[in-house]
Amino acid sequence: MKRLMWLVLVALGMALPSTAQKPVPIYKAVQWQVVPEQHEVETGKPVVFILEVRNAGGAPIALRFPSGKQYDVLVYKQGEWSERWQWSRGKSFTMAFSSIQLNPGEVKRFRVEWDQRDDKGKQVPPGYYRVEAILPLVNHQGRREEFRASAVFRIRPPARYRSLRIRDLINNPDRWVGAQVFLEGRNMGWQPDPNCPVCAGGPPVTRSDWVLRDDTGCIYVTGKWAPANTRGQEVFIEGTLRRGRGGQIVIEAKQILPASPR
Repeated sequence: MKRLMWLVLVALGMALPSTAQKPVPIYKAVQWQVVPEQHEVETGKPVVFILEVRNAGGAPIALRFPSGKQYDVLVYKQGEWSERWQWSRGKSFTMAFSSIQLNPGEVKRFRVEWDQRDDKGKQVPPGYYRVEAILPLVNHQGRREEFRASAVFRIRPPARYRSLRIRDLINNPDRWVGAQVFLEGRNMGWQPDPNCPVCAGGPPVTRSDWVLRDDTGCIYVTGKWAPANTRGQEVFIEGTLRRGRGGQIVIEAKQILPASPR
């Protein structure tokens, strides 16, 4: 009799509707986005990303993270598959679970700043980039779910790079010798224009000097080699105008950046 009563109670318990609220599926309640504070930033200036996670559902939710890392940010050059920079690289995070509570309509924001240097510490070239923000969550079944959002922004060359042409240096060398100059032109390697009087005498400082050319003329560059992959491509040069052997003008390069089109 007792065994029969126990079975009846179990059956009734299974038949009764549950009063517990079902958990809201995370993927239906979460909205995730990344927004650059500025969609165009000058070379060398910080790029700021705002990450936002919103509870778009009608009930409170708990965002659970598998560790202390609650987000990550990666920056890609447009057209490339390998990231130039990752926010979390080199950082340490607790391995314990963490969580954030969000009421309906509530938004949690994170601010990430990037100094435009890649994971090797080098300034990235001007051009168009894609930022990808990752939200690593753990759902109610204990499985990991990643939310990804992306946006495009541009790093533009400083305005000073377009303030001079090679012709300006050739026509008035005494005005610019010893001064800092900023130029944009094509890396011609060791192939000067045979009709350019400035390059007619050959390399003015070392045999490794290379030629920069724009639509107004060409000039030798010394002191710093252009990246090998920029041969025949547009580059930006920051340097000082000097005189080489025989009074020939030459740019002593301080910084060379690939000029990357969209």
